Amino acid sequence: MPHSARSSYEIHIGDRVAYRLIPGEPAHEATGKLIGLVVIQNGQIMADVEWDRLGPPKRLKVTALTKA
Repeated sequence: MPHSARSSYEIHIGDRVAYRLIPGEPAHEATGKLIGLVVIQNGQIMADVEWDRLGPPKRLKVTALTKA
């Protein structure tokens, strides 16, 4: 399993990330720490995030994230 995933650049486990509501626009109030990456059956990469506040789901597509 890869330890990094490609969105607009490399995102690695341990990085601070922000949730992107619209491609290219991070939601600065929704930030957290990337704690894991999972490749699901259809080949998509899902990210497990420990969010600073409640809001986005714990696991979401890595393409919905940007480095914070």
